[in-house]
Amino acid sequence: MTTAVPAPENKKAFRHLYQLTAGKTISDIGNNFDMVALNMFVYLLTESAVYMGLFMAVRLAGAFITGFYAGILADRMNRKHLMILSDVGRSLALVTLVLTPAEYQTIVLFPVTFLMGCFSTLFGVSLQSSIPVIVGKENVVKANAVLTAWGSVAMVIGLFGAGILLGKVSYQTVFVIDAMTYLISALNLISLPIKTSEQRAGAAQEKVSFFSEFRLIYSYIRTLPILLSLMAIRLIDTFGSAAHNVGMPIFSAQLNPAQPSLYMGMIWGVWGIGNLIGSRVMAKKFTGNDVAGNERAFGIATFFMSLFFILIFFESPIWLILIFAVFAGVADGVSMICYSTRLQQTPDEKRGRMFGVSSTLQTVGFAVGMVICSPLFELLKPVAVVGILHGLPMIMALLFTLYYFGKWKANRSSANKSHDVA
Repeated sequence: MTTAVPAPENKKAFRHLYQLTAGKTISDIGNNFDMVALNMFVYLLTESAVYMGLFMAVRLAGAFITGFYAGILADRMNRKHLMILSDVGRSLALVTLVLTPAEYQTIVLFPVTFLMGCFSTLFGVSLQSSIPVIVGKENVVKANAVLTAWGSVAMVIGLFGAGILLGKVSYQTVFVIDAMTYLISALNLISLPIKTSEQRAGAAQEKVSFFSEFRLIYSYIRTLPILLSLMAIRLIDTFGSAAHNVGMPIFSAQLNPAQPSLYMGMIWGVWGIGNLIGSRVMAKKFTGNDVAGNERAFGIATFFMSLFFILIFFESPIWLILIFAVFAGVADGVSMICYSTRLQQTPDEKRGRMFGVSSTLQTVGFAVGMVICSPLFELLKPVAVVGILHGLPMIMALLFTLYYFGKWKANRSSANKSHDVA
């Protein structure tokens, strides 16, 4: 029997969530600003594609190294404090870059971008592992839908707002604006009276080595093969993410050599609209208590997300490409929400580590995907590269859904019989 959260407490929890989301959306816009601005700034200073690639690798290295440690910290420390630390850390890193004399900026860029990768990962892991405590386990789908929807809005505003800003103001001004967005998010978190971890019985946790921590969480994941399957699919899915992110500028230039940024903006814009639709559907139709339903929806959504991303890269009329982009956004939103919700159903004392492992795997997958797809785009058409790298998660998602379908059906029948007996 599930005990519902009393209505006044539920409303209060969601007021806190909406305030948290507002601050996070502002910092997400800043994060997308600096993703564009820092990449362009590196190229401006060095005029080297090699340095630009190295810069991206350093940011991914920061995210990779921090991933599992971030999970350990999120399970041992106050998650709200970790999020505040992450925002303040990112803000100070950008201010340091702005204050650095021009002749040293190339050198300072690399530790700055490394720290940005570290703190972004720490923030994400701490936030995701906090959601069930903030809103209650039965409300996590709605909460994830809110965060995903506004995350997609922030991405669209950030990516294309950065292009507009860089045409009007200096890079240093954009970095100062980015730093302010992180400070606003930190101040917003400080003002929020939220609990981010469940009360745990017993004394303080015993400190163990990194390898012991890794063995413990690996042993836990092995007892849940369906969770291991979800993580494996998400890992391979990042190959496809790397392919469509690298391939979109190339494909847009083929569609319209005179205005590639306009076409890329249109595609990502309608993808964002689809993401909002998918988030809305999840908030209305699913609950955090329906474990099998979320797992099933994840498999189906991941299959269709990959399929529609492949279809986007076919040389179709622009109106058809935009339709495919909307459906890709819907499926992407559903897939992200289902995945986060399933990880959030793990016990609170292990939840941070689960998100830490997941973050590390996705960082590795994205980096490997970038390495694989970059030379392939020199040899093959974009649709072939995206088809190969999105085809893998599409096949895995289909096999996952077919394999577990019988088990989901059996579990549902057992639940119905138990309900009838009760």
